[in-house]
Amino acid sequence: MGETILILGGGTAGVAAANVLADVLPSGYQLVLVDRIPVHLFLASLPLLIVGRRRPQQLTRALSLLQGRGLRFIQTEVEGLDLPHRVALTTAGSLSYDKLIVALGAERVEDHLPGQKEWAFNPFSWQEAQALRERLARLRSGRLVLFISSLPFTGEVAPYEIMLLLHDYYRRRGLRRQIELVLITPEERPFSFAPPQISKQTEELLSDAGIRLLAGRSVQGISKAGEVLLDGGRLPADLVLAIPHHQVPACLRGSPLVGAEGWVEVDPRSLETRWPGVYALGDVVGIKLPTGHWLPKVGFFAHYQAEVAARNLALLLSGKDAAFQFLGGAAGASMLTAFRRGCFVSLNAYANPPAMTVSRPNPFAYLLKTIFEKYWLTAWF
Repeated sequence: MGETILILGGGTAGVAAANVLADVLPSGYQLVLVDRIPVHLFLASLPLLIVGRRRPQQLTRALSLLQGRGLRFIQTEVEGLDLPHRVALTTAGSLSYDKLIVALGAERVEDHLPGQKEWAFNPFSWQEAQALRERLARLRSGRLVLFISSLPFTGEVAPYEIMLLLHDYYRRRGLRRQIELVLITPEERPFSFAPPQISKQTEELLSDAGIRLLAGRSVQGISKAGEVLLDGGRLPADLVLAIPHHQVPACLRGSPLVGAEGWVEVDPRSLETRWPGVYALGDVVGIKLPTGHWLPKVGFFAHYQAEVAARNLALLLSGKDAAFQFLGGAAGASMLTAFRRGCFVSLNAYANPPAMTVSRPNPFAYLLKTIFEKYWLTAWF
């Protein structure tokens, strides 16, 4: 058997890297993908599931389908890495590798704050998103609060998408006047990494929808009575959604791959770690921008990072020089603002200062996002 390329994680970055490598890897190499769960979830469409515009089975695919691309899928949980000996330690035993791609994502901590696990829904959980959909259908009046526990977190646009979709959801049901929507973020302004005009544009979108924004506020916990405990006050709520605290997975804590700020450190353009032959992609990575903000942990960046790392790895294994770089930019992404409406988003995060544009809401941005969802879940599996 030839050398082994091991991919840890079956999320966006892992699936993209596996597909690209299956296409461009020289012959004679073994490609192995590992994840603790058997399915891939298209996380970007969970907001649509919450408001009843997607069914659960529409957003998942079995990772075993990737074996049709000529790779091996192993369902097991990663417990640690023995980097000097090139071994991944898992619940199914030790897995040796010659090259390693770490795409384990971020661990989401639902009990980071007192009362959070007991009294708040996690909209990033596939199971809780389904339960939340049922709860939203029963809520006919009152205050709904969504808060962001900490920075950085997966899916920078998700809180805004969820709240704007909820506005549209209750408007269509004729209940919007009876439902107060409140969004709480620790950022001083929405998308604080972006130019101030983007923050102002986002604030106007929220204001036009009657969504109350509390920026620069820290949530301390949730009481049994349903109060959101803020720094300097209490906010009673009838329903609470919490974007959970994000951190590096437990199996990597204490690893030499992880830097002082708690995320895997990589070269921001090649995605190589400080350890030879090891790359890291997606949400497990922490990249600081020139402004001091974190590079957003979003799906299209994870996708592009996977393309760069996989293609360069294939070139290097073919005896050629690496030729691709991750430039920190993306165009053609979408942020949903209502059912059948969204905004086109482009971002050059590596510029100093970062550059970003957000279009006015239009039906074509929504269409683009739905087309990409279908493409991803069809072409890559």
